Amino acid sequence: MKIGIGSRTFTLSIATALIILIGVGVVVAGGIAGWEYSNSDAFCANMCHSVHPEETRSHKTSAHARVQCVECHMGRVSTLKLMALKPTHAKELWGMIAGYERPTFGSTLLPARENCEGCHWPAVVHDDTVVYKKRYADNEASSESTTRLTLHTGVGVPREGKAKGIHWHVVNEVYYKSPDPQQREIPWVEVRGPDGKSTVYRDPTTKLAAKDIDALKPVRMECYNCHNAAGHPFPNPADLVDEALTSGRIDRSLPFAKARAQQIIAAVGDLSGPVKERTAKIESAIAENAAKAGAPADAEREKKFQAAMKEILLASTFDAKGITWKSFPDHAAHKDDAGCFRCHNGKHFNEKGDAIRLQCTLCHDLPQVKREDGKGTVASTVTTGVGQPPSHNAPNFMREHRFKLDATCTACHGKLEFGRDGGNFCANPACHGRKWPEVNLSAKKPN
Repeated sequence: MKIGIGSRTFTLSIATALIILIGVGVVVAGGIAGWEYSNSDAFCANMCHSVHPEETRSHKTSAHARVQCVECHMGRVSTLKLMALKPTHAKELWGMIAGYERPTFGSTLLPARENCEGCHWPAVVHDDTVVYKKRYADNEASSESTTRLTLHTGVGVPREGKAKGIHWHVVNEVYYKSPDPQQREIPWVEVRGPDGKSTVYRDPTTKLAAKDIDALKPVRMECYNCHNAAGHPFPNPADLVDEALTSGRIDRSLPFAKARAQQIIAAVGDLSGPVKERTAKIESAIAENAAKAGAPADAEREKKFQAAMKEILLASTFDAKGITWKSFPDHAAHKDDAGCFRCHNGKHFNEKGDAIRLQCTLCHDLPQVKREDGKGTVASTVTTGVGQPPSHNAPNFMREHRFKLDATCTACHGKLEFGRDGGNFCANPACHGRKWPEVNLSAKKPN
């Protein structure tokens, strides 16, 4: 076989040609295999990011467990674009070699329109979602409360500039400023309308100086600014206990099951360190709690309880010192973290003195609580087809409605009495039975 390259001619035997072809094939196949491995979760978790092993553990239990790391952190893009993006992560290599602090936020995500929306298309109609949350009291029976919540995911129509419900934030251009890389604090918000006009809301209670806020760069709100824990959730261990009681992994007939679980969680505290050390301390706390509780009536139920608590606490503690589940806020909720209340908190005002709307019904119906050992929620007595009066949609309604109660309210809501234990409309346990992070209905409007 003769091969001509320019003015030169080479003679190769068939065997040599086959060996060359096989060699090229092996190199190409090896390159493809290597490239595929570099995009795998195993590569991301073991070769690059073993500095935070808890991320991979939580990812396996998340709603995105079957979505690969690179699909979120680099997007579902073409191979050529992915090749171009890979080198931009090379700056992380030095941190892996020299060592760096346990990261508590991601800084490499593409805009949601180039990433999340490859699978999730928010502009289509989304039906309401009914969610049931079960919580348990710390009494002997671990009494159950069930909260029914109807979420208004909503619909967005970008070409018409219309939206409602939660997806209003996707269709409309919302910008914010935050001095915190985890975006726990948001002192400045801007909403840009389809007509080009914008409205700026500022928090007069912020400790940041005006010049410092002005110096911050506005960031457009993305899906993952709220759904930041979709890929790596680190829930409150008390919530994991409630889930275990609901599923039966912890037997609720065990006396004081929820109270004992809370005691163990408090005893373990902000535990950190190698798995072996954490396991020993968790087992010790569980054993000490069991000794204080006395001999169980049913050894099998106690065994299940202890096994579940060990699993929950190992999943809620971390290798790195100073890192706990509290180090990772969940912005899609507002129970343990400010979440939605970072902006919808009653203390962001525009120039006219109107606050960003705080009405719960923007995103979900009023929660309905049913208690085993209490009164629970009394729903509004509004008849079918009767809508809210205009006053209920006013920007400052949530701030001012408590001062404007009169006989007209009773026509829809019945007898009005403040409280937190149920029994009348204004004593909804889900609303008034706890304090909400960051909400301030007494903040003074700017002059």
